[in-house]
Amino acid sequence: MKKFFLTLMLFGVTGIAAAQEEPLRHYSADLIMITGKTKNTSKVYVENNKTRSETQQGPLQVVTITRPDEKIVYILLPKQKLFLEKPFLDADGLIASLSDKNTERALVDTETVKGQRYDKYKIIVRGQILYLWVNKSTQTPAYLVSSDQQMRMEWNNVQAGPQPAELFKPPPDYRKFSSGLGTQSQ
Repeated sequence: MKKFFLTLMLFGVTGIAAAQEEPLRHYSADLIMITGKTKNTSKVYVENNKTRSETQQGPLQVVTITRPDEKIVYILLPKQKLFLEKPFLDADGLIASLSDKNTERALVDTETVKGQRYDKYKIIVRGQILYLWVNKSTQTPAYLVSSDQQMRMEWNNVQAGPQPAELFKPPPDYRKFSSGLGTQSQ
């Protein structure tokens, strides 16, 4: 199950708001993911189905850009100015899973939390049950919790609005590298 949630984080969890009918498709936010005793924080950007996640993993900063429109995932190492390309597979991305006809999703409640109104959705994806709260006024995701309470995500400091196109591609001064043999190419 931990691998499932790590996959969600790396390959498009930020697009999970697609579970409701009319999500806000342009925003940035701070995303907090808690699994067991582990807490990870990242900055996320969403522009339609394109997502960008900036995460600090120890001393290493990692940026993951998911582009279902181009069927590619970019993994960037900003300090090294390097990037890796990976094919985007439907099995990788939660965005693809949420739009899959076999994914079950249903509005189960409307709740008020901290003075804000949220629609609560039950989502069954790849055999896992998740609950998603979507802010009714901004149409942005707010909370995601697994049915067993072992995983929780919170979207904070949500800023609605279009995101710059350059966030969703490697910068021109980055070099492409291959992880298979440790070789680099330009």
